[in-house]
Amino acid sequence: LSQNEILEQFGAMFFKFCQESNYDKILQVLGGSLKDFLCNLDALHDHLGTIYPGMRAPSFRCVERASDGALVLCYYSYRVGLEHIVIGIVKAVAKKLHNCQVDVVIEKTRDQTGDHVEFAIHMKPTEISRIDKRKSIMSLIGTPTDLDAAAMSEDMLIGSSTFCKAFPFHIMFDRNLNIQQAGTSVARVIPNIFNQQYKFAHLFDLVRPQMEFTFESILSHINTVFVLKTHDGFLDVSQLKSSSEIFRANNQSVLRLKGQMLHIKESDVMLFLCSPSVGNLDDLQGRGLYLSDIPIHDATRDLILLSEQFKAEYELTQKLEVLTDELQHTYRKLEEEKRRTDQLLYSILPPSVAKELRQGGTVEAKKFDGVTILFSGIVGFQKICQDSEPMVIVKLLNDIYTAFDDNIRNDVYKVETVGDMYMIVGGLPKRSNTHAKSVALMALDMIQLTQRIKVNDQPVKITIGIHSGEIVAGVVGKKLPRYCLFGNTVNITSRTQTTGSEGKINLTEVTHKLLMEPQCQDSSFCFTEREDLVKMKGRKEPMKCYFLERHNKNKAVHLIMRNSSANRSFLFKPRESESSPQFTPPSHGTPPLSLPLECPFKTEKLLQSVAPLLVCSPEDLAVLATGIDLDDPIVRNYCSKHQ
Repeated sequence: LSQNEILEQFGAMFFKFCQESNYDKILQVLGGSLKDFLCNLDALHDHLGTIYPGMRAPSFRCVERASDGALVLCYYSYRVGLEHIVIGIVKAVAKKLHNCQVDVVIEKTRDQTGDHVEFAIHMKPTEISRIDKRKSIMSLIGTPTDLDAAAMSEDMLIGSSTFCKAFPFHIMFDRNLNIQQAGTSVARVIPNIFNQQYKFAHLFDLVRPQMEFTFESILSHINTVFVLKTHDGFLDVSQLKSSSEIFRANNQSVLRLKGQMLHIKESDVMLFLCSPSVGNLDDLQGRGLYLSDIPIHDATRDLILLSEQFKAEYELTQKLEVLTDELQHTYRKLEEEKRRTDQLLYSILPPSVAKELRQGGTVEAKKFDGVTILFSGIVGFQKICQDSEPMVIVKLLNDIYTAFDDNIRNDVYKVETVGDMYMIVGGLPKRSNTHAKSVALMALDMIQLTQRIKVNDQPVKITIGIHSGEIVAGVVGKKLPRYCLFGNTVNITSRTQTTGSEGKINLTEVTHKLLMEPQCQDSSFCFTEREDLVKMKGRKEPMKCYFLERHNKNKAVHLIMRNSSANRSFLFKPRESESSPQFTPPSHGTPPLSLPLECPFKTEKLLQSVAPLLVCSPEDLAVLATGIDLDDPIVRNYCSKHQ
């Protein structure tokens, strides 16, 4: 295939592509004949240009040649070399839309005409013999001219005045661009239109198409949509109301007219039949026009009214969007307040109890057969209160309770704080068979945490009492509901704390037995039996008690992880050998780890620091595993990398 044949096939394929791209219906109704189709292509391109602003479409002018009846197609485009694509498109349109086959030849090139290419379109001889000549002519150029003449009556005449009223937006001018006639509405808003010193080009500027403003140029683009606008100063805006002053201030007081040019052969004049290009009532009023100026049959009137409806709907939609944004913002604030309220509620009541109260239900008191309760108190708190300012006492209690709250375990519930007394319980509201172990581990952490806090340059000591037994728990009050515990177990736990040895964890015999069971045993527990029996109010016989300490081996490395993700810090304590207080390095020659007694570390740095210990004996490895939270993601990541 030659290059020209390939381009023709491309043109046919492009037309098929347009049909398959949902343009098939508009192409079918564009014209009843090939001539009408080609003459209306510019109108279609003008419409597409409003949808695709960057589109630079070609222009077509199609006329019938009297000598042989052929169609002469003038093709204007800033692109060169696409003439054969046009041939392919024209042949495809004739075949698929008008059921005929045509021959298209190039008669004049761009070099010969200067700005366009001329094609001659002939009906193929085989087509003329296949169908009668009358039908072939109608397929090519439309209705014969004798039918046009028969449709007109010589007796039906119309006067100029009637024509100007019927078409209030029209302008008629001769070859010299002298205005001969204008519609009533145009003459009213442009008073100088009949001033003989002003020609058509003096009053109007050609917006579209881009061409020289002459009579011959208009004839060559007769099938194009024309858009004109008045020059500044010619539109009469003296009668505008104050509400339309904004148009004058913004230099928008120009009138745009959109329509078509018709050549009146009998008078050899050009008729510009148009409509005002206004989008809404504000545009109409700003140019001194009224709805009555637009003919009833003109669709511009309906478009203006529809635009007002769309404008109102658009404004309503905008208000709705603003209200929706405000509603979403309010909803987010409500969710944030709800989260804070829930957080506060969950700090007062157990989550399961709080959820039931929020749903409007009542929480019945429940009996728990096995729980472990812890009471703690500051050693010498009364003397500290006597020797310190009130703000110092408040800060001390806040530091202690904040440290406890940040490190409280998930399976332990904080009941309340009264003065220097801190109360927690394990085994409720969610029942557990390891409640004693959970509370004991929390007690060891509490002892460790208070060693970091000082008052009057002295470290704080706490006394802890722990007892296990049965209790009854329920919500008390409505204004400020509290989850309270009732039973002799609470009383005995309190007595265990008040009668216990200062600065130590005091266990009753009941709790000690539970901690010795397999499910509650822990390698960090070290028990010492108290020498004397303790007499407690509410019991006939004295009770045997025990002291709980952290096992010496676990002093090698002990880590306390805070739940707060914003400050995940640790406490590190170097190992003290049983035979010597100095730290003994591992046998493989790793230099000793020299660290202060208490040193906060980030997890990764701490693991890197204690990495030499990980290659020690299995006993040391077990010691490390006890102190490190293996569920922590940073720890898991480090262990996976270093195996």
